[in-house]
Amino acid sequence: MDYRALVEYVARSLAEQPDEVKVESFERGGGTVAIKVRLADADVGRFIGKAGRNIEAIRTLVRVASLRDRKRVFVDLANQSLAQSSPRERRDHGGGSPS
Repeated sequence: MDYRALVEYVARSLAEQPDEVKVESFERGGGTVAIKVRLADADVGRFIGKAGRNIEAIRTLVRVASLRDRKRVFVDLANQSLAQSSPRERRDHGGGSPS
């Protein structure tokens, strides 16, 4: 099964800018596949969803699809804006009151 295509289809369906969606797949050995999703910064929140529900649903869908092939498939975001800042920095820039 083409897990990359499955993730790409779902990501493009969720995105407001589907042309900006890029999905890469890497074989890691031992029956493991890593899928990295890169999308427009404006679509990141939509892809993750409230409390992470969308991305968890996508991961569950891919995990169930991969059971037949006895593979482990991981889906992660690859956006630079997320990779360059820590969760604390993202929270601190959100304008909330300090704790």
